[in-house]
Amino acid sequence: MITPGIESNLPTFGDATILAGEDTFKAMYRRLEIWQLTQLQRLASLDPEHAEKILNTVWTQYPGLYEQLVLSALEQRHLSVEESAKRLGVSEDECVARLKMYRKSLENDEPAAIVHEPGQAARVAGGIATVWEIVRMYRKMRSVEALVDAFPSLTTGELGAALDYAQRHAEEIEGFISRYEEALEKRRTSYPFAAHHTP
Repeated sequence: MITPGIESNLPTFGDATILAGEDTFKAMYRRLEIWQLTQLQRLASLDPEHAEKILNTVWTQYPGLYEQLVLSALEQRHLSVEESAKRLGVSEDECVARLKMYRKSLENDEPAAIVHEPGQAARVAGGIATVWEIVRMYRKMRSVEALVDAFPSLTTGELGAALDYAQRHAEEIEGFISRYEEALEKRRTSYPFAAHHTP
């Protein structure tokens, strides 16, 4: 589901990011093999603190991955709703709503759900709702159920696809949100009497 770009895949040491050309990246890239997972599991049992640091680096690099794994574990009944909600820091009702969205996203052909044309903001296919607007609204509401209410014409699968797209294209989405917030702030400064009417 989460497919980071080359730049977000580059390793970091302290505050310095290794800048590498495509050839260097290919040399660093390793295909997933079963033995790697086995050895990571072994590392976790031999040196849990080291394994925990590695995982926290992964969670930092790919913010949506932890939630995806928690929901997947809940889906497979490795975790209960109570345990999952606690790990995600949300209510059990919100956790169930996120699980429904997660299940719906698995059923849908997500790449086809989002349209991204050159020079335009990515949007949900067949509609006008842009991904950045959905993400901004989700951040304000912090609830999947409220997000569904805010976009009644979209299915939970489409909303899930939008949030997934945002995770994979974080820089692009943050750029749109930042520009919108800057424009709002400029409007509030220029027209303070209209501040209470801004979204």
